[in-house]
Formats: sequence, structure tokens, C-alpha cells
Amino acid sequence: MDKSRNWRIGATSFLVTAAFLAECSAVPVQAAAAMDSVTNERIVSSVSSNPSAALKKKITREANLALRALKDRDFETLADMAAPSGIRFSPYAYVGVGADLVLTPQQIREAWENRKPYIWGLYDGSGEVIRLDFRGYYDRFLNNLPYTAPDGVGYNRIIGSGNTVSNLKEVYPDAQFVEFYVKGGRSGIGNVGGMDWGSLRFVFEQKQGEWKLSGIISDQWTI
Repeated sequence: MDKSRNWRIGATSFLVTAAFLAECSAVPVQAAAAMDSVTNERIVSSVSSNPSAALKKKITREANLALRALKDRDFETLADMAAPSGIRFSPYAYVGVGADLVLTPQQIREAWENRKPYIWGLYDGSGEVIRLDFRGYYDRFLNNLPYTAPDGVGYNRIIGSGNTVSNLKEVYPDAQFVEFYVKGGRSGIGNVGGMDWGSLRFVFEQKQGEWKLSGIISDQWTI
């Protein structure tokens, strides 16, 4: 892995989102929920684990690096960042521990060329099985909105929320996470009343003294 390249990517991404993080940190963590006046989306704050400034900077940089690697389809970098057991991909806010697919670092490296369909969980609303190869899942849940130009960034704080309850803190109790939120109206699918918003959450856990990427959680409006 080209570490100097990764540093340049991470530094650039960090500058893009630093202003968002500064704004997010000013929001009281005890606020349970608020309503967005334009989209009527719930803005939900999770309880912060009160990390140090150095840890926040490190995890923020790592999340930006992971987001950029995902956008650029740089799966070698993403695999290097993954926890030894792999990355769990959750299509919705509720993490299905036994249902959501976990890809090992080696599977992530080979994911784009592997056209084998996987079962990723169930579609919201219909309850039908999400049966897609990695490219299909990528287009539907990971690259469906411009997450590299977010409307909000939350550190250990959930911004966008539909009707699906998030159990992130229960599944990953000792984790740090960064959310990249894109508001409604930017999907290009027409006027749907702001319900076309989306979020990506990058979840990091400490493994053998290093912070590694354990989960990527997609979130969107659910019924």
C-alpha cells in the first residue's frame, strides 16, 4: 500500500469535513432528537464516549480514507484497513449480526471482480432477500449518493434516521464511528419529499492495539 498516497488522500478529505465536525461537536450530546424543518427528517444524537481530540482526529482521517477508497474502488486500501475478521456490510441502520454479510480482507480485495451473488439481508418494505453481487450492492447501498460531498458529518453521532432503529452502539459498544450524511433532493430521482436522503457510517474497533474498520452501515428512509 502506498502510504504517502493514502496520507494525501486522508489529509485532503479531512480538510473537506473538518468544518462539519466542528459544527457537529457544538451540538449537545444529550439532545435526543430534533426535526429538520425542510425535510422532516429526524436528527438523532447518540451518547458520545467523549474521545480525546487525538483519537477523533485519527478516526476522522481513517473514515475519510475509507470513504475515498470506497468511492475510488480502491479495495486494496479498504482491505488493509479492515479488521482481521473482515468488514460487516449492513444495508440498513439495524445491524443484523447473524444476517449481514461479513467479507474478509481477501474477499474485499477480490470483490469487484467476483460476480458471485451474495445474500446481504432483506429489503426494507418487501422483505425480499437482497441477492446481489458486490457490484450490485455497491451501486445500491454504497455509492448511491455523493457521500464524498456530504451535507453533514457526525462523529459518534447519528444524523439521518428513518423508521428503522439503529442498534449500532449495542452491536459495537466500544467502537468509534463517523457518519457521512447526504440530505434529500440530491439523488436525481425527482421530487420525493426529501425521502431520498442517505448515510454511510464507518465503524472502527480496536483490534490488537490498532483501530480497524469493522463495519460499513448504510442508512436511508425506511417504511
